[in-house]
Amino acid sequence: MGNSTTRTCWHCLVGATLKELLEPVGIEVRTEVPVLSQPPKADIILLQRKAGRTEAQRLLMADGLLDLDVAQILVDVKVTQSLNERVFAKAYRYDDSYLEYAKLERHQLRTVIISSITPQKSLLENYSFQPIGINGVYENQPIFGRTLRLILPNQLDNHARNAPLKCFASRMEERKKAFETLEMDSYPHVSESFHAVVTGLRSNFMKNSLSHLDDAGLTPDSVMLVGRRTLEATLNVMSDERLYAIPKLERLFSQKLQDGRKEEAASMLLKLMRRKFGQTPDWVTEKVKAAKLEQVEVWGENVLFANSVDEMFGDQQ
Repeated sequence: MGNSTTRTCWHCLVGATLKELLEPVGIEVRTEVPVLSQPPKADIILLQRKAGRTEAQRLLMADGLLDLDVAQILVDVKVTQSLNERVFAKAYRYDDSYLEYAKLERHQLRTVIISSITPQKSLLENYSFQPIGINGVYENQPIFGRTLRLILPNQLDNHARNAPLKCFASRMEERKKAFETLEMDSYPHVSESFHAVVTGLRSNFMKNSLSHLDDAGLTPDSVMLVGRRTLEATLNVMSDERLYAIPKLERLFSQKLQDGRKEEAASMLLKLMRRKFGQTPDWVTEKVKAAKLEQVEVWGENVLFANSVDEMFGDQQ
């Protein structure tokens, strides 16, 4: 029997990153998209606005997606596959099929290809792709009313809104810039899950070329698990002065609670208490684990300022 290898689901990783970033601001992100009656293995993501365009969306959407004033965007993701005629032909095919399946008008849908590998200039010229005035974004001439848009993460400007896509750039230096931008807390209101995804991606992507990860079997769940473990380890070694000074710490409690992970928030709270106050009594552990979501959140705020367990819990002992 031969060895079976689990392939990395690249469009799932891109989709999970965009999902954690964009769904809180009203853009639905799906990676299971029926584009044909007999579904092929398609690296497709669908972005669908639930309401009109908002300022929050404009701050978070990458160049090449930001200016598309349409109801739905079909995104064909190519991370380790180079662009060629078959890629373009499939993109047109997906565009036609999904338009019919979703019963949309032509003006309601745009199809975009995100290519981590920058193609040769000659290939772009052969298929009539021209820059549209935004770095890293190209369009070809309309064919029967259809225009493909091409986004190249290697060439996107190093803005915060582009960083999530630039994490998937083929060039290591571009990925490094993207992760450094995200580390600067460029998105102060995104979920803890987004930080976990980005941290997990960095852990994998800054050690290897993307092509070397094809057979690594990376999934959103596995990447997020690595990210959460890395974040926890970082908190463990961070100095107290830096730990309690960062506004992200308070948000971390709130976001864990909002995501319905009270157990994780309670575990984090107990770890911070042991670090700040030393060994805590058994009754503290029992009290925190049995508390409701709202109470754990209050204690999460108190631990930043209290000087003792007694001060933290006050008259609740």
